[in-house]
Amino acid sequence: MNLRVPRTIAVNGVMVDVAGGFVRDRDGREIPLRPQAFDLLIYLLENAGRLVSKDELMKAVWPNVFVTDDSLVQCVRDVRRAIGDENQSVLKAVPKRGYRLAVGVADPPSARTRWRMGAVAASVLVLVAVGLVWRYARPPAELRSFDGPPVVALVPFIDFGGDEAARKLAVEMKKSLGNLGRLREFQIVVRDSAYAYGLNPGETVDVDFVLGASISREGDSLRITAHLIDPSTGGILWSERWDRRDDDIFAVQSEICERISNRLGGSAGLIQETARAAARLKAPGQVTAYELYLLGAAKLARINRADVEEAVDLLSRSAEREPGLVRTWVELSLAHDLMADFGVEPELNRMAAADAAERAVSLEPTDPKAHAALGMSLRHRGEIARTRSEFDTALAIAPDAFEILALYAGWASSFGEAQRGAEMADRAVRLVPDFPDWSAKQFSNAYFMVGRYEDALGMLDRLSPDNDTISTRTTRAAALAVVSQNKEAREWVGKAIAAHPSSPEGSAPAGMPVETAAGRTSLVNFHRSFGERSAIARYLRKD
Repeated sequence: MNLRVPRTIAVNGVMVDVAGGFVRDRDGREIPLRPQAFDLLIYLLENAGRLVSKDELMKAVWPNVFVTDDSLVQCVRDVRRAIGDENQSVLKAVPKRGYRLAVGVADPPSARTRWRMGAVAASVLVLVAVGLVWRYARPPAELRSFDGPPVVALVPFIDFGGDEAARKLAVEMKKSLGNLGRLREFQIVVRDSAYAYGLNPGETVDVDFVLGASISREGDSLRITAHLIDPSTGGILWSERWDRRDDDIFAVQSEICERISNRLGGSAGLIQETARAAARLKAPGQVTAYELYLLGAAKLARINRADVEEAVDLLSRSAEREPGLVRTWVELSLAHDLMADFGVEPELNRMAAADAAERAVSLEPTDPKAHAALGMSLRHRGEIARTRSEFDTALAIAPDAFEILALYAGWASSFGEAQRGAEMADRAVRLVPDFPDWSAKQFSNAYFMVGRYEDALGMLDRLSPDNDTISTRTTRAAALAVVSQNKEAREWVGKAIAAHPSSPEGSAPAGMPVETAAGRTSLVNFHRSFGERSAIARYLRKD
């Protein structure tokens, strides 16, 4: 009889999302897998540890269809590639009989490794127990209503075997992760026991997610495995593993905590995306003010005019219903600023952006993104010293947050820190290799301002045509000109002028060439780096 596998399950360090129909590697990137190969993997998972004959597999994956052994062999190869089983130690072939998927099965451990396996098993047992204890306490995440930032319980980190380095790392990681609440995308509660509450079926608990980890010795290295659990189902929403040498415990702690915080935090992080997915399933009249903020932030991240206009509407409704939501005002400030960059009533939108940013900082002076948004508005007003102060404050509060690094990178040149901006862009990309498109716009500016024109163009190439603003068009034109691609540069100058043909007042002053008017449009309340790009654009127009 087949066993029903969980929604998500780890196989050889790779996460298989059964319901979603995809496989992700340790960095969260999706691994391409053909439908038949994925069906084969699921069937083997349902029968893990059992020898499954070739005939049974072929009937399960290709029902009522005649296929040869070659089709099965190719799917087995695809599965092994996806789960990183090059040595065939997980998906084992039994000659002339079939295949066995050895999930969680290994040869009897030696005395040297018995304690390590116990540590990993204990970690899994604690996390599964947490899920079972709370199974009936709350509805699943996709059915839940979020009135405010989700609550994440940080349960004890597990280290076994008396290894001093593992113990020290567990202590330092828990300290660092306990401060994740400063990111504002979720709240952290630290629990000394995984069983501190929610012991009775039906008892209400105020936790939306559980974050835990195990640390064990692997030869000369420490193995750190982190999990994010949905306590209502016991399902693993995310898991990642790192093997690091323990020469510098603090460096390891810093790296792993940065990766965890940026995977879970940020407006595109797993926590908010899970809450946002729940909001999308609700009828319009059932959406809370906080969920309006989540949906508005998602629209804003698409950085095209139609979606940004919708973001302004969603965020304005959120602010009207609950004026105390700080992040609503932050995203509203960014949305109005982007509307101005699209050339829509620049002065009015810049003023609205400034008002929203001031409101956000006054509501929560320790919100890093609020300070970054205020810094952007101050630079538009020409207040360079205060601009730098606000960005430095944001960075001091959240020095490892991807969104703060990305925003700082894009604006650093405007207050004389171009090289630092480029370095921050590099660091942000290392932290989040699959960074969202909105940040590519920031990185392109950072790279352009230090002469890394090919890198700037590479970032702009990630954007679609409906993401283009006056800044991206002139940046691209200028970068192309510098690398001697004059034909393409002139084309982009033409696109910039066609999209922004007049001054902010709606028409070019008498006698002023249209390209100069376009330059003025781009320069209104914008940072000084625009001058260089506009000058190159005007030079190209003369030929």
